[in-house]
Amino acid sequence: MGTVKLVSRRRFLGYAFTSGALVLGIRLLPKAARAATGDRWQPGVYLGVELDGSVIVVVHRSQMGQGIRTSLAMVAADEMEADWKRVRVEQALGNRKYGDQSTDGSYSIREFYQPFREAGATARLMLERAAADRWGVPAPECHAANHQVAHAGSGRLLTYGELTALAAKQEIPKPAELHLKTPDQFRYIGKDIPVVDLDDICSGRAQYGIDARLPGMVYASIERSPVLGGKIRSFDDQQTRQVPGVEQTVVIDPFTAPFQFKALGGIAVIASNTWAAMQGRKKLKVEWDPGANASYESDAYKQSLFAAARQPQKVVRNIGDVDTQFAQGEKTLEADYYVPLLAHAPMEPPAALAEFRDGKVEVWTATQNPQAAQQTVAQALGLAREAVMCHVTLLGGGFGRKSKPDYVAEAAILSKKTGKPVKVT
Repeated sequence: MGTVKLVSRRRFLGYAFTSGALVLGIRLLPKAARAATGDRWQPGVYLGVELDGSVIVVVHRSQMGQGIRTSLAMVAADEMEADWKRVRVEQALGNRKYGDQSTDGSYSIREFYQPFREAGATARLMLERAAADRWGVPAPECHAANHQVAHAGSGRLLTYGELTALAAKQEIPKPAELHLKTPDQFRYIGKDIPVVDLDDICSGRAQYGIDARLPGMVYASIERSPVLGGKIRSFDDQQTRQVPGVEQTVVIDPFTAPFQFKALGGIAVIASNTWAAMQGRKKLKVEWDPGANASYESDAYKQSLFAAARQPQKVVRNIGDVDTQFAQGEKTLEADYYVPLLAHAPMEPPAALAEFRDGKVEVWTATQNPQAAQQTVAQALGLAREAVMCHVTLLGGGFGRKSKPDYVAEAAILSKKTGKPVKVT
């Protein structure tokens, strides 16, 4: 791909960028930028400018209360000199073109602060050069500020909307040509700005994974082995199928995939609503083969951790002489600390809606890692990764657990087995 294109909104969010686009570099697209038909200028994978000058920042990380959907947009908008009131934030689909999308470990800003600054600065410089061409003046005499470009000598102004089509024809600036702002020039970075989803969250309009709906969808609640790795010996679902709303039970065969910390598997109760699925699940009679982990016992595990912690360890860094300093102390305090196993209990439980149709899968889910969801679903169903589209909703808490897409794969497996869209809660 050697051009910057004007593309439709849907293509921009899903398929507009090829693997030739550079995600993390300043030259977000490799060669000249030329206008084409459509309704949006696309200066890079994270930015779009509509013909009226409205700026769209595509954020590829998951929003789960930490404000990243706003923070990354602020960074790009600041460097672009965009008017925050003219900026719209859109959530990216799962796609490798965006780089790492795993929203885990608190490193979204550390990893993408610079790329988003460079994306904004690239668009700003292209707009300034477009204005210079329009006026026939040297580009250094043109400066962008608050969604318009001014000519220093004459005071002439052009809005971003007036410059968008012309900017799309500019050559992509070289990295050395970019001028990033100094901290004293920041308008948004480091400033207090309400999160972009605040009104929808406070009014109940915000869409979380648990809110996803499709016509004709059914609901699944899955009974799993009480012991990690256990398998089904036999089950009786006669009473389950008598619960009003329950449609069927479906066995999910054990399945392990990348990004998971446990094997999939269990018995899904499919119903016309979540309550019926859960009530039907309570009436399942299952005999499990617990496997090797049946002997697991909490206290023995605790003691094994203490024993492991007291073994000689590899020295990574040595500063001073600890033994000498301890020997000189009048009193030594010593304690062992232990943290028990904890339940992962966010306000929104893991939830995914999947629809398998015509050899492809589309999912809507609260996930911290949409690319992992793509890969896991593809492997579970024997599909190419490109056959899986992952829509990222807001997350009602994540805490790392929702970076593991087992529940997304379960929804996709059940959709294929039932022939209907299935939501797993």
